[in-house]
This record gives sequence, structure tokens and C-alpha cells, in this order.
Amino acid sequence: MMNAMTSKDTQAGAQNGETGDKASGSRQCKNMAFAILDDYTEKLISMIEQSTQGLSSVDIQTFLNTYKDGAIRDQEPMIRTHYQNCLVRCEQEVFDPTTRREPFKRIITTRFVNLFPPLNGLDERGTYLSRRLLPGFFLAMEKMVGENAFIRGHQICKDLVEVMKHTDQGFLWEDLLESEQAQEAVDDLMMALLPHFTNPMKRMTWMMNLINNDLADAQEYHFEGPANKDWMLDEHGMIRLLRRMFLHLKHQLSDKEHAKKLATKYGVEQTRALLALVTVLDKSEV
Repeated sequence: MMNAMTSKDTQAGAQNGETGDKASGSRQCKNMAFAILDDYTEKLISMIEQSTQGLSSVDIQTFLNTYKDGAIRDQEPMIRTHYQNCLVRCEQEVFDPTTRREPFKRIITTRFVNLFPPLNGLDERGTYLSRRLLPGFFLAMEKMVGENAFIRGHQICKDLVEVMKHTDQGFLWEDLLESEQAQEAVDDLMMALLPHFTNPMKRMTWMMNLINNDLADAQEYHFEGPANKDWMLDEHGMIRLLRRMFLHLKHQLSDKEHAKKLATKYGVEQTRALLALVTVLDKSEV
């Protein structure tokens, strides 16, 4: 009955790391889909053959629900493996190679990743920001908070990765992105930036100039589209970038309980400085 690769065959390939030369990503996904579909069809046909009165729509729906709860759940390790392979391939096309090896910087980047364009999506109207800003952005951050702040963040993320690798389901980058400890490490870094924003517009101009003087080569992100060749960060883009960077903390300020926790952890003055900065950013025209 199962004309495609069986579930066991597919799972064995995934467990043996059968990627790249041995099996293309698209073929792996197709095999996995066929295996689940064939298994479902085989069981459904068996039910029909064994039924003396035929199956109603309710019977089929009940079977489908049961199948989802059982058989598909059993495929979870295989699905997660294939998902990870797809995610890695996607990130190879999106993230800077150096950043990709540094989990803390990856998590920081996710705070404003929605500002980056889709494939060939960069235009001259300023709808998106180019990934070319990443080297200068992290240089500016390190100049403000110091290298040790990044070292601490990197170590927290590396420790979390090691713990997650030993869980039953295995490690996915998405698990790290959703980690409360990792997000708190980013919050710590954002709060450490605040003393440098006593004059927000002056600091934004400084950051913008530093970023534009250290843009990544346009060829590294050629997939953004032709507009990335001459792209530079402007004041509007700088404001949008900072708004996104502090958006997570801004949301915490809007909740009374979270605001109290911020004041307890970072101090009242730092919390007031955060409120002052997000207020300035919100009032700035873009």
C-alpha cells in the first residue's frame, strides 16, 4: 500500500543525518508528507474494509482526530528534525554568517527582524531596512555597553543551548528565541544602553553614521534586491530601528506588574530613563 518511503525509512534517514548530498531538503519534506499520508490512508482503508455498516462522516472525523493525537505525535522527532534543517537553510540566506554563529546576536536581531525585506523586497521608499546595517549596528552597541556585556549574553545563550540539546525533543533555535532567560539577557543589554541616550537625537545621529560607515558588502545580501547596492540608513530608519529594539521593554512598561519588576531589577531612575526614551521615539516623526 505505501508506495512512498515509509515512516520508518524516513525517520531513519533523519536520525542518520541524511541531508545535503544524500537527500535534498525538498525530497525529505516530500517523503515525510507521503509517509504520513500513506499511513493515514492505509489505516482508513483498513477501517472501511472491516466495517460491516460503512463509515459515517462522524466516524471519519473521529478517526482523524485520533490519528492526529497518536500517529502524528509519534512523528514529532522526525518533523522537528526536518523543520530544523529547513530553518538552518533559510537562515543561511538571511543572516550574516558571523551573526549566525553567535546566538546572542541572533536573538537581539529578532527584535527588529521584521524591518528586513523579503526576497527582492528592498525598495527606495524606505519600506524596509537592509541587513547591511548589522555589522555597524553591533559595533555601535559594543562601543556603548562594552565587550563584556556581549560576552555575558553569549555565555547565557550558550549555556541554554547545551541544556536544551539534552532535552527529549532535541534543540531548535526557536526554543532559544522563546527562552525567558535569553530574552532577559537582551533586556539587560537594552537597559545598559539607556545612559547613552540622555540626548537621544545626538546618539541616534552617532549610531547612524557609525552604521553607514560599516555597512556589509551589498553582495552578501544581494537577495534583498537591486536597491541594496546604494542603500544607506537614514534618520527615519534609525528611529524605526530603535523603536523596535525597545518595543519589548515598552510593552512591559505598559503593564503595572511588569513595570514594578523593571523598577525593582534596574532601579527607578533607569526605568524612568526607559520611559523617557520610548516617549521620545514614539513622538518622533517617521
